[in-house]
Amino acid sequence: MKKHWYFFLLIIISAGFSLWAYPQLPEKVPIHWNFSGEVDGYSSKLFAVFATPVLMMLIYGILMGVPKIDPRKDNFQKFEGVYRIFVNVTLTFFGAGHLSIIFSGLGYHVNIDWIANIGLGLLFIILGNYMPKIKANYFIGIRTPWTLANETVWARTHRFGGKVFFIGGIIIIVSAFAPSSIRAVLLIASIVCIAIVPMVYSYAVYKKVVDKYN
Repeated sequence: MKKHWYFFLLIIISAGFSLWAYPQLPEKVPIHWNFSGEVDGYSSKLFAVFATPVLMMLIYGILMGVPKIDPRKDNFQKFEGVYRIFVNVTLTFFGAGHLSIIFSGLGYHVNIDWIANIGLGLLFIILGNYMPKIKANYFIGIRTPWTLANETVWARTHRFGGKVFFIGGIIIIVSAFAPSSIRAVLLIASIVCIAIVPMVYSYAVYKKVVDKYN
């Protein structure tokens, strides 16, 4: 039970705010914003207050089950603490978004665009900081055919990928203070680099490792 205290705390906070806010919310609540910070999506207040807490519970259940079914499940024991940090940071990101939606629906001025960029940037920074400690597995990390095929490639790719995540996260945070047109470009470019650059690097490292032993 001690291992799950943070999850229960987040759910209590999220559900508690949902129950408190529900009677005060309008029938239609904004739940989506464009790059200019303008609302472009609404939902019923029932969906707005309960969808994210339910999603958080579903995500937590899946993430807690992953180490038990992974073919390399023994490796999870080697970075159990880091994995729990990954889980908690991910849930915190969803929880912060949920509270932002609730307060926005209640009429408070909430800069969702700013919060989303700062939150996403911090998420990547934290993930990047701990990424080198992740051991080979099939569910979390930079999983390419080349990292999964070779432990050396996995380790080197995650050391490099951690730096890419960290730098990308900083750029995303900085973009929160830029004009909306520039913000969109920086955000998209950072995410694309975070997704693609480590994959290309893993292939390059794999080729070097394979050529070395051939």
